[in-house]
Amino acid sequence: MKTKILVITHRNFTQLVEQVFWDLHLPIELKILEARFGEVNRVIDLETIGEFDIVITSGAHLEYIKRELSELFYKITIYPLRFSESDLVKALVDAKAFSSKILLMYFNEENYDLEKYHRLLDIELIRLQHKDIREVNKLLMEYKGQGYHVVGTSSICELAEQNGYDCTLIYSAEMMKLELMKAYQLAAARSKMMHYAKLKDALFHYVPIPLYVLDENGIILDANAAALAYSQKRSKRELIGETINDFLQTRLTFGAEQAPGPDKVFIHSQKQIRETTVPMFTQMRLTGFLTLIESEGPVQGSSLSPKSPSMHSKYNFRDIVVQSSTMKKVIVKAQQYAQSSAPTLIYGESGTGKELIAHSIHRYSSKSTAPFVAVNCAAIPQNILESELFGYEEGSFTGAKKGGHIGFFELAQNGTIFLDEIGEIALETQTKLLRVLQEKELIRVGGRKVIPLDVRIITATNKSLPELIRKGLFREDLYYRINVLQINLPPLKDRKEDIPLIFSHLLLKYGMEPEQIDYLIQIGRSFLFSYSWPGNIREMENFVQRITALSSITHTTYEIAKYFKDAIHEYLDYQKMNKENQVAMELESNLKQEDNMGGSGSQVNYRDLEKKRILNYLLECNGNKLEAAKKLGISRTTLWRKMNELGI
Repeated sequence: MKTKILVITHRNFTQLVEQVFWDLHLPIELKILEARFGEVNRVIDLETIGEFDIVITSGAHLEYIKRELSELFYKITIYPLRFSESDLVKALVDAKAFSSKILLMYFNEENYDLEKYHRLLDIELIRLQHKDIREVNKLLMEYKGQGYHVVGTSSICELAEQNGYDCTLIYSAEMMKLELMKAYQLAAARSKMMHYAKLKDALFHYVPIPLYVLDENGIILDANAAALAYSQKRSKRELIGETINDFLQTRLTFGAEQAPGPDKVFIHSQKQIRETTVPMFTQMRLTGFLTLIESEGPVQGSSLSPKSPSMHSKYNFRDIVVQSSTMKKVIVKAQQYAQSSAPTLIYGESGTGKELIAHSIHRYSSKSTAPFVAVNCAAIPQNILESELFGYEEGSFTGAKKGGHIGFFELAQNGTIFLDEIGEIALETQTKLLRVLQEKELIRVGGRKVIPLDVRIITATNKSLPELIRKGLFREDLYYRINVLQINLPPLKDRKEDIPLIFSHLLLKYGMEPEQIDYLIQIGRSFLFSYSWPGNIREMENFVQRITALSSITHTTYEIAKYFKDAIHEYLDYQKMNKENQVAMELESNLKQEDNMGGSGSQVNYRDLEKKRILNYLLECNGNKLEAAKKLGISRTTLWRKMNELGI
């Protein structure tokens, strides 16, 4: 993978940078931003600069970043490009060819012994100190017209040339190669370290078995969530610093001379337990150990029952059909929230796609390969919801399973749990849920063992939780706990640009041909936009299923269009929908407009135009072919022939 490097410089420095980079032949993706003196903030994009492995800059730009954009040093590695004293001497020698009177100007803080160069080079050398662009221009104006030649960095040379001076750049190609090689090595090493850190985090996060990282003396330095549960600890701070021997079935001797050897198998609690401790070496020196604890036999309760929820997310953001700016903004926000592990609350009317967003957030997050457990709190009877969420031990109540039951939170360990219809949870269960969220641990119903949790929680509701709080139906403290991040999904009526797109997607999903879909959208556009879709996308999907169910017995465009028109009239609630007459009139108007298309020698395909014209008259005549033939001015036999030819 190429190392991404950003260089911020002046235009008169770009050529030298490019030349040196190409000569180095390194696996580098280079981008150069040219900025005038004091205008670095105009070219830097603070949002995307983190995509680079390192930023290289120098002189005035470096000083400006230190003074005005110091937060960049926390976001990315910034390599200061500095010249050496040998570069300075070479520049002075080159400048003497133009004039023995030299003004030396640069932003570096190095103080070289310049007095000796007066004598050695037989030059008049003045070192001018300055803080900003105004001081530079003031000094240049002061010495202007006195025969001085300027030696300086790229920013100084730019200003000097603007003031009528000749200027020699201090930096040399040799020095640039050396500095850029150092910057590349630093960036590559940093990138490699970050890669391994992410790899280690992923390993710890997703591996379901207990993992311990030890120092050379067997002291625990780090552990994953499974190790916390195995060690019966609530947090890492309770575990780090302890000796691993306190948690193993056999005692190990640590040290460079007695590193643990081959795997050993131990029998514990009627289960086969394999404890593997592997020594880790750096440059032939023992630096620590990695301990893994695996179960070789079947673990009771580990298999999921048929009623268990799905353990993997099914959707991602690419599955969301969207064109409207309103919904695009929601998706961008959701993608940003996916990078956080904070609790997220999704608000939206029924059928707006709350679960789709929840799945997508999980798939976009660092927990994407870990379990995703979706739970509809309204679909589970409240008297058993607690035991389903948190699990229960054997004998905890009448009818409890032998061996107990793993709850949804445990199934979601290291991953995400999605609690849909959170507003339907009873107050008693809310209290226990609050404790689980606060302490990040749970105790099964009827149990005593504390189980640490590493689970992200996403909740969703179509109700106003503040209103439920006022009515005493929802705990205020739980509301603030789950509402750290909030996403509001707009109803379908507020994202009208998406309606034809979603309708087309659903028709395609249920097996309709693209040509037929285009025609249905064309003749039904009035209905699609006029209807308020109170059930949102779910209601639209039901409507599409009705159309495709009616049209499943035929494949002709006419019959499908007829069923579509019939379905619209069936679907509209004439008693409640005041726009019914208007919608019907507009629908008929659309059909007639179709009939009148293309009369002016347009480039519309004649075959398609004739097919639409016949279809429209058939619909207008409710399928009566004799009446349609009369309006078309052809015989019924000719109509039959054309319908066969055009596939109607």
